[in-house]
Amino acid sequence: MDSPSQSVQNSTNFVVCPLGHVTHSFLSCDPLTACWSQLYTSCSLDKTPLPPSFSCANSLQNVPYSLVCDFRPDCSDNSDEQFCVHVPCDRDSHFECRNGQCVKHQAVCDDANDCLDGSDEDRCIVQQYFPNGKIVWPVVVKFNGSGKVEMIPLNSTYTFNNQSLECPAAHFQCPGSGYCLPVFTRCNGVYDCHGREDEAGCDHYTCPGFYRCRRSAVCLTRAEICDGVFNCPQHDDELLCDVSCPSGCVCYGHAFFCGVIFQVEQFPDLRFLDASGSGMQADDVNNTMLIYLNLASCGLSELSHLSLLNLHILHLSDNYLSEITSQHLSHLLNLHHLSLAGNPLAYIFTNRNTPPVFITSLHTLDLSRVKMFQFHMSSLSSFPSIRILNLSDCEVDTLSTDDFKTPASLHVMDVRGCPLTYFPRDVLQDLERLQKIMADNYKLCCPQMLPPGFNLASCIAPSDEVSSCDNLLRSNIYRAFLALVAAPALLGNLTAFVARVLLGKMKNGFEVFTVTLCVSDFLMGVYLAIIGVADRHYLGSYLWNDVSWRKSVACKVAGFLSMTSNEVSALVVCLITLDRLLVLRFPFSRVRFGKKSGALASGLVWVVGVVLALIPLLPPTAHWGFYSFNGICIPLPITKKEFPGHDYSFSLLIVFNFLLFMLIAVGQLLIYLSVQKNSLQHADSVTKRSSKDQRLAQRLITVAISDFLCWFPIGLLGILSSTGVSISGEVNVAMAIFVLPLNSAINPFLYTVNKLLEKKRLEKEKRLMKLLSAQIKQREAANEQIHLAN
Repeated sequence: MDSPSQSVQNSTNFVVCPLGHVTHSFLSCDPLTACWSQLYTSCSLDKTPLPPSFSCANSLQNVPYSLVCDFRPDCSDNSDEQFCVHVPCDRDSHFECRNGQCVKHQAVCDDANDCLDGSDEDRCIVQQYFPNGKIVWPVVVKFNGSGKVEMIPLNSTYTFNNQSLECPAAHFQCPGSGYCLPVFTRCNGVYDCHGREDEAGCDHYTCPGFYRCRRSAVCLTRAEICDGVFNCPQHDDELLCDVSCPSGCVCYGHAFFCGVIFQVEQFPDLRFLDASGSGMQADDVNNTMLIYLNLASCGLSELSHLSLLNLHILHLSDNYLSEITSQHLSHLLNLHHLSLAGNPLAYIFTNRNTPPVFITSLHTLDLSRVKMFQFHMSSLSSFPSIRILNLSDCEVDTLSTDDFKTPASLHVMDVRGCPLTYFPRDVLQDLERLQKIMADNYKLCCPQMLPPGFNLASCIAPSDEVSSCDNLLRSNIYRAFLALVAAPALLGNLTAFVARVLLGKMKNGFEVFTVTLCVSDFLMGVYLAIIGVADRHYLGSYLWNDVSWRKSVACKVAGFLSMTSNEVSALVVCLITLDRLLVLRFPFSRVRFGKKSGALASGLVWVVGVVLALIPLLPPTAHWGFYSFNGICIPLPITKKEFPGHDYSFSLLIVFNFLLFMLIAVGQLLIYLSVQKNSLQHADSVTKRSSKDQRLAQRLITVAISDFLCWFPIGLLGILSSTGVSISGEVNVAMAIFVLPLNSAINPFLYTVNKLLEKKRLEKEKRLMKLLSAQIKQREAANEQIHLAN
């Protein structure tokens, strides 16, 4: 078989498949065309610019839009045809087939099935006879498309080649019979050769350079495409013959991607139109055969009443629509998917002046990025068949049911990105068919919230690191450790405070700083006690009290005390380090903290700490809800999870405190070096005061190191998180409950242990001195007696 004289390979409406044959561009990924879809994975990639396709109701098949509503079912469930509304036939010029298709009167009884169901050839009698002896073999068989066959002797119009008669291009010869048949009769399912050779080897039959018919192995030349004759079994050789692609558009058959405005009414068979960003208005689209329409980012501020009877999918996202009612959609009888994402909608599907219109066909509604603070489930009363609801990235913080029945048909609900905090207990109880929920609030996935029989694995939401559906502290380990830390933080620091203030004397700056540290650590104990009492109070019922607790004054006070304690403790340790460094580096200098200067510095530290903790509660920043982020009332920015005031928390708790404790580390190193230097000089001479200062410095090192080891991991994790390293939520809780308050609990005991050890050492020295003194006196007395005796 020779190649066609006029190839279709260079046409923009066609593509060359890997096997060499040609097909329509819109059929390039059609499984029944034996093109890319069977050889390349690119047809399944969403980002590949390939022809759009219609999804069958069974979700297992896809059909090119150009073949939808073409009177021929391509979906196994007939879903690409059963909804279609066609323009009635003009009875004066057209014949109406049984399936509703319109064909011209001239096509009736022409021995060619112009109706896909063949009804135009019913009750027709067409006969053709070839008298004996009138045909001289070999012959070229020609079909005129009207049911008639013409046989032309090969030697009458065709020349000889190499002294033997050969069939013309795009023909093949039946062995032994002399027939030269057109290539489209090869593998067409009809035995045209006497020996049936034309239907042999069809499983591996290819026709490079020819157009291959859909769902068959029939191949055509360019001249046989759009020649007015249906040569392909599915008539796809006569598709798009009068369709041109508008300037500024990319076209795949009856599917247009257009970035400019064009006259849509000139394309009555258009099935798919993506005009996003083109500026096209809804009034510009008047095409009853459209199945998919995308007018996203077209600057729409008002929506006219659309009348597109076959429309399945409508995208109106990222426009300026402020209101949409069910009346706007009342003529879209087949609408399945509606996207209103990114519109500033103030009113959704509500109109007080007219009764609601019920649109039973709508299955999917996308309201993502629509800025609304409250969503009433009653807004969906016009869509009793809604299955998928997308409310992601809205500002919805409240769900309500009102007095209307919620959409019992809902299968999937997506509320990710919404700050949902308020919703009634029964907001999901009536959704008996609910199968999947996607949310950011773990409470929506609590068994108490979900309808009976719901599979918890199908509720996708990040778990709260601190709280559970029942308790403020989700783990008994958290609860036990909190009690173990809170008790010594309260009792230890209170005891230390009483011992130093009421029973002791504050003679210098160091004593003042130590008392200040006791008070700040005591505040941490108060914070832990508040959290523990709240956990006990809400035990077993925290789900219904989560918001009220986090918004309460008690939670804000607890968070304020914790933040104040953190900052004051850090600053005081820094002051203590500076004080000891001055004493040891300049033992004979008067530049050091006395009682008054220490009290003044401590007062300044309290002012700074209180102000830093108070900033999130001031009117300009109160909207952060800084201390209401979680159940323990203190947000540590050591995970990737964002929250209002995150930058402030990171700057203060991570950057500021980390730098502060790096300074403490440097100071402690200098103190250590000074202690070592003074120890070497101790053998020569050392004053009683410098010796005492050295002992205080050694005691301070233990306290400062414990504080540093508590804060250093928090700062390090925060810095790692800011660089993109993933830190789990459990680590966040461990830092907040285990590490952060730990130094407040052990600091007073470190003071006490060090002081007791020092006291024991001094008592031992006194006993040794007394013993030595007594021995010296005895020796002196003995020597004196010996002297007198002599």
